[in-house]
Amino acid sequence: MYIHRFLTISIFCTLTGYSQYYSSKSSSLILHEIEKLQNTARVLYVAAHPDDENTRLITWLANSQKATVAYLSLTRGEGGQNLIGPELDDALGVIRTHELLKAREIDGGLQFFTRARDFGYSKSKEESLRLWNEDSILKDIVLIIRKFKPDIIINRFPPDARAGHGHHAASAYLAIKAFDLAADPEYEPDIAATYGVWQATRLFWNTSTWWIKDLDTTQTGNGKLLKIEVGDYYPYLGAETGELAAYSRSQHKSQGFGIPASRGQFAEYLQLERGSPAYKELFENIQTGYARWGCPSLDKQAKTIALTFNHDKPNLSIYKLNEFKKAAQQCLPEPYLSELTQKIDDLIWQCSGVYAEAASNQSFCTEGDTLQINFQMFNRIGEMVFINAIETTDSTYKINRLIQPRQSVSIKIPHRITKSYSQPFWLRNPEKYLYLSEEQKIGKSIDEPLYLPITVDLEGAKIVKHLPIIFRNNDRVKGEIIEDVFVFPQITGTTDADVIYQVFDNTFYIALNIQTHKKLDTLHISVKKENDVEIQPDLLSLFRLQEGESKELSISGTTQKNQSSTIKFFYTSEHDSLELMSYKTISYDHIGKKVLFKPITVQLFSLENEKVKPLKIGYISGSGDDIKTILKKSGFHVEDLQLQNVTAEDLKKYDAIVCGIRSFNTSTILAKEHQKLLEYTKNGGTYIVLYQTNGADLKVKEIGPYPFTIGRGRVTEEDASPTILLPNHKVLKYPYEITKDDLTNWHQEIGLYFAENISPEYDTPLAWADTNELPQSGGLIIGKYGKGIFVYTGLSFFRQLPNGNAGAFKLLINILHLNQ
Repeated sequence: MYIHRFLTISIFCTLTGYSQYYSSKSSSLILHEIEKLQNTARVLYVAAHPDDENTRLITWLANSQKATVAYLSLTRGEGGQNLIGPELDDALGVIRTHELLKAREIDGGLQFFTRARDFGYSKSKEESLRLWNEDSILKDIVLIIRKFKPDIIINRFPPDARAGHGHHAASAYLAIKAFDLAADPEYEPDIAATYGVWQATRLFWNTSTWWIKDLDTTQTGNGKLLKIEVGDYYPYLGAETGELAAYSRSQHKSQGFGIPASRGQFAEYLQLERGSPAYKELFENIQTGYARWGCPSLDKQAKTIALTFNHDKPNLSIYKLNEFKKAAQQCLPEPYLSELTQKIDDLIWQCSGVYAEAASNQSFCTEGDTLQINFQMFNRIGEMVFINAIETTDSTYKINRLIQPRQSVSIKIPHRITKSYSQPFWLRNPEKYLYLSEEQKIGKSIDEPLYLPITVDLEGAKIVKHLPIIFRNNDRVKGEIIEDVFVFPQITGTTDADVIYQVFDNTFYIALNIQTHKKLDTLHISVKKENDVEIQPDLLSLFRLQEGESKELSISGTTQKNQSSTIKFFYTSEHDSLELMSYKTISYDHIGKKVLFKPITVQLFSLENEKVKPLKIGYISGSGDDIKTILKKSGFHVEDLQLQNVTAEDLKKYDAIVCGIRSFNTSTILAKEHQKLLEYTKNGGTYIVLYQTNGADLKVKEIGPYPFTIGRGRVTEEDASPTILLPNHKVLKYPYEITKDDLTNWHQEIGLYFAENISPEYDTPLAWADTNELPQSGGLIIGKYGKGIFVYTGLSFFRQLPNGNAGAFKLLINILHLNQ
């Protein structure tokens, strides 16, 4: 199916986290889902990023109205910042994708995506549409509408500058266009032939006084503005709308969007943008039952199943659910029939009380491996549970065994893996602004995990259940932890650096660590390069490597001065030359363990300069960046600095001290020890503060020795041309001569959270401007304080250095040398 849906589980189970595998829903939750069978209405909520969605409205639609509601996020949020760890770009997109899915588990919605990449903050709709290619994303949205067939579409944002972000405005603009085009058979006729055309009844903007300060709520009921009270209580869930919505939104932990639960009545306002008016009710003049397809008897059956549900014996509903499915198969069209069949089969499984699992004795494998699966099935309350068959890659195991109540069956089954490595599908063919995916994956959230199909007969209802193949271990604090089993390439590797800036000489050293995930008799690793680079050795051969064996290989070489190059690694397997991949494990309690892969490349930049000194740098980490590691690899002496453990006298040994990104937002120690850093500066040190956010969590308001405030100014166009305000300033002259070429064509953006209200004691040597805007000079401010130098910079060094921006690197080195 094109819709990826997670089963809703209880709030309390969800909040415990750690990717626990809960075997069954409670009877009240089962009944809650059964009651949803009575409403066939569908709603598509549209916005741009993970965390943009209105979880309160989604919660109310899914649980009070019991409609099928989906959130369409244009992007996966990979262009944002990360408050909980060092992951950025694609890795952050994986985190935020799974945070959305955790949110939907709680509020009851579905989750869709387009192919658009989040390329960072965009100040205009026009820029977003140009970079994404408007037609590509419009096609995606139309495709999703034609597949999902929503009765109502709701935009989070207005389609103009009030949206506050170019991506936001673009999401609304595109949804409005798609509302009409999805019904036009001439638009993308091949897609129309496959999925049919679709005309939603109405499209709203989910407005509020945030956008319209003088919102005239007296105009509700005129067909243009609809007011909805959404503060309902759900006894089956033991929570009300505001509580569920807060728990849902608080899953966006990487963005720091945890919020307290709220209770009571809340009003949501929907302004009609397209379609027929609604005067009193959201689904006014929309058939929400099965009569819309000429199946009125299904409405009665669905109601009867709910009314006769027995909390003590939910298995008594299996027969009625199965009859309901058979009746639906006689009259329902697609895609409704396939989706309803899946829902009913899930409900039958839950009503049966059966527990089944397919557990592997290893947490990872490679393509072609045969896993030994321990299949177990328990009949906990049912009268008759019959296991028919288990499907594996190579065989169908005919079990044909009756499992009596309170009895179980356990079988060891070999299962050969034919799936390629477990790369998220959208990362297999990424481009700068779009992901390249085949049509059937557009809208999809994630790939299915490895699974084992089983056919069972549950009290007369025959269903096919896809059991995820799991790996179980135990943590003495967290308890049982259930994880997916991941498929790896035959070998993976890591290097001690992805980018090397050669400062002190033209030599480089790369430590390549390879790890085998499959026994290999012979392994050849070749090194391929660009430009005039000498490498020793360029071919490495290893023999008889055991599974799980690691080897560290040393590679060295030289580059030509002022030249850049890229080194790539390949390995030979069965006469095929394949890219050597690194893998990254992402593991957080709220989303569990994930992996992603990328080809190993090392970028080399020859920047030798005899004026550069091997400075001793104290680094105070913030919310995570790679600057510290890159400076170390370049030959500087960098130490992690714990302020609470040092005196002002101890700090004198450092030539410079750097406070990492968001350190003043995340560290309580800085608030207590900040005066040490100002004293260090006054005594002759160089004190550099990278970007911070000016929110309620900013621990120190007066960061510098002289007044300035951290604003929201930013320059988002990576090719913005700089204005050099102080061409003779030391920061542009020593040790590197900084030119305009060094200051443009950066990665994703120039900077963010620029300084404002800047005291005249600070120099502002540089300014940038986005198109049609005035130059902003708060990206880099420099002030002499006593014998030392204080610097605040919103320039996005945390993005530039890991992505191979030699100009940004040189500018940072100059900043570090300001008092040398």
